[in-house]
Amino acid sequence: MKKRLVGNWNGGRPRWATFFCALTAISTAFAATAAWADGGVERRWSRTPKSPWVKIVKETCKSVVSIQGEKQGAVGQRGSARCEVYNGMGAGVVVDERGYILTNYHVVKGLLKLEVVTSDGERYRDVELIRNDVATDLAILKIKPKSPMKKIRMGRSELVELAEEVYAIGNPFGYDGSVTRGIVSALGRPLEVSDALAYDSMIQTDAPINPGNSGGPLVNVDGEMIGLNAAVREEAENIAFAIPIDVVSEVAERMIRQSVAKMTHHGLKFRVVDSDSPEYPVDGTGEDCLIVESVENKSPAAQAGIEPGDVLLSSNGFEVRSSLDFTCSLIGMDLTDVAELRVQRGEETKETLIAFSDLAIERGETFVARKPRRSGTSNAFASEGYADAATSAAVAESVDEALATADFAGSEGAETAPIPSSFEGSKRAAQVWRVLGVEVETTSSEEYRRRYPNLQAVTIGDFNFAPNGGVRVTRALKNGLLTGGDARVQEGDLIFGFGVGDAKEGQLSVASLDNLYYIAQKKDEFAQVDGGKARVYLIRGDRAYFLEIDLNR
Repeated sequence: MKKRLVGNWNGGRPRWATFFCALTAISTAFAATAAWADGGVERRWSRTPKSPWVKIVKETCKSVVSIQGEKQGAVGQRGSARCEVYNGMGAGVVVDERGYILTNYHVVKGLLKLEVVTSDGERYRDVELIRNDVATDLAILKIKPKSPMKKIRMGRSELVELAEEVYAIGNPFGYDGSVTRGIVSALGRPLEVSDALAYDSMIQTDAPINPGNSGGPLVNVDGEMIGLNAAVREEAENIAFAIPIDVVSEVAERMIRQSVAKMTHHGLKFRVVDSDSPEYPVDGTGEDCLIVESVENKSPAAQAGIEPGDVLLSSNGFEVRSSLDFTCSLIGMDLTDVAELRVQRGEETKETLIAFSDLAIERGETFVARKPRRSGTSNAFASEGYADAATSAAVAESVDEALATADFAGSEGAETAPIPSSFEGSKRAAQVWRVLGVEVETTSSEEYRRRYPNLQAVTIGDFNFAPNGGVRVTRALKNGLLTGGDARVQEGDLIFGFGVGDAKEGQLSVASLDNLYYIAQKKDEFAQVDGGKARVYLIRGDRAYFLEIDLNR
């Protein structure tokens, strides 16, 4: 059985068929009514009411983008093959209003150019690949929208039923915003697309899906995405497949948590409940809600007073209905930040703050550390943040005080060396130098893309990375934690990741000094995993690989 991913990479011309249309009067479409007024006849035309699904699908289309680009490929027989550039297309769905977009990885893999077109026709050529997951063929992109985007509404796999009506939205053959209709033909279909890509449980649909539909949503009549369109069976009629929403949501949450919300360990686990559940909150809105299932002991959430059974209503001003929503609300937060949560317990609603480290100092009953801002868009949009001038003034004073009094004891076995004068005023750089043994400078995502065009996606062993910049080592201790023993991180190396254990969740991106500072702070905790063995992922020259280090050295 041949399967084909439905991101379109066809450089040929479409084969057209000619259709002749005739206008036909349909009595059920329009009705003429007559009314007597002022002694004359007034003729009015009234249209049969539209299906409620028309408005729902129209609104859902605002959360779908078209993805366009170019890709190189070989044409011809061996020995006479030539390289040609093909136009490619696919679709994506908005998962966060600040411009985070989910799509299939095969849509963007190997692109020479990349452009995102929103439903209102805005074109964005500054597109960043945040992260990808090869095992599920998913990827997260980032653009900088001019205004908040409308994010897709997520459904739940357990509520998807056989034969329910669904709509596929995408960019087939470049016809952006196209909508097709069908039903759920089967659930739980195993699907092997290639030797490297197989799915355990797919949604089968007869909604017409074509090249260019990849990465677009399969939605139900309530406008909820229940799957991400991914593949069709070749030489078949109306047999297509979508990745179930629970898989999509879980992987998207993990990718965002590991890349742009990685400084925010909170200790919370959730479950989603619907309006038919006896656990549904008293003042619920009728939509799904997020209930705290467990709280890790001594975690930031526990210290904030959050308890199992609490309903999380919002985080940092963002309404939350899923774990993905919550993780997105923490994007860009740092160790010095606090998250503002609104929770419901019984009939009482209250607000609380979660501090992610001791650097978020508490004075009296008020945290004065920096609060998050909705950044990444226009100045008008960014100004909707939460920090005011008074808070900002307290921030610098509080953080400086915390860093000045922090424990900067070096790791055992590290070379004792005076703090370089270049670290003056930078306690974080001093901590990284003492614990890890390196001085670094940040390489931005733009500089990384320009310098390493062939290393936008890196596979090392069982793990896949989409580096978002990194830190270049400018100086190294002779016997530092990263530079001594068998590790041998060298000056000039670009560090883009750090790994602990064999789980994907233990593989962290490194894109700034703050990331290394976080690792230095967590060094003793990481040393309890896998016997203290860890990995540093780096680029030396034009090659990516890893070095194993011993955190207990």
